[in-house]
Amino acid sequence: MRYIDQDELALPGGWLARAAAASAAVAGGAAPDDYADVWRELKDGLAALFPDKKCWYCESQVDRADNAVDHFRPKGRVSDAANPHTGYRWLAFDRRNFRYACTFCNSRRRDVANGTAGGKADRFPLLDEGHRLYAPGPLNREKPALLDPCELDDWELIGCQQENGKPCPASQDASERHRVEESIAIYHLDYEPTCKQRHSAAVRLMADVEQAKMFFGQPGMNEHFTTIAKKIRRAIDRKAPFSGDMIFLLKGQRHDEHPWIQKLLET
Repeated sequence: MRYIDQDELALPGGWLARAAAASAAVAGGAAPDDYADVWRELKDGLAALFPDKKCWYCESQVDRADNAVDHFRPKGRVSDAANPHTGYRWLAFDRRNFRYACTFCNSRRRDVANGTAGGKADRFPLLDEGHRLYAPGPLNREKPALLDPCELDDWELIGCQQENGKPCPASQDASERHRVEESIAIYHLDYEPTCKQRHSAAVRLMADVEQAKMFFGQPGMNEHFTTIAKKIRRAIDRKAPFSGDMIFLLKGQRHDEHPWIQKLLET
């Protein structure tokens, strides 16, 4: 996961007017899905905010599944609500509620072979259910349990295990760990085929890190070191697969004897 700046989203001409008309129709009793073309208009624009059309939740590229516009706060039923909740219908056409997500993060799926299941669907747990909104109100009253790629610091709370690519908390704080664990389950971030891809990226990164450590500071090895350091820098670039997880792993390799690692992280 990486931070996504929604303010960079370019809107098609007339989109705000179409969204306002759709919102008015839904407020009058229409179903949000009757106006799905309105949010689908933004699919390509949302995809462009993250290089190579990567899912905002898991960083998998399009070949994992056809990506879609997810409503962070569900537009329909909310299964985590303590009382019957027909969805955050008033946010169905609010572009700030849109996330670009792959099918496995967005829709309910079961991985029978590996014993996992997930997919956000109608899930939206809160840290304090008593603050749930059932009608328009201040969104900052709610504290989502799910990590949000559009929150500045949420992406840094999750990483992956070097040995198998499985997602894991990057924090020791109990509340933050709880949010990560909820997100792993609900976004289906532990989907085994994705873990295997994440692990392959981790293996390549760590092999390059070890080689760079060997070359660093050695006479006549500066050119070799620079070549490997550039590879590592590319592995943590936003365009790279699972770049957020690779940053987490690289942070774990920081050492006073290898100041180049922190320098790469800051570049």
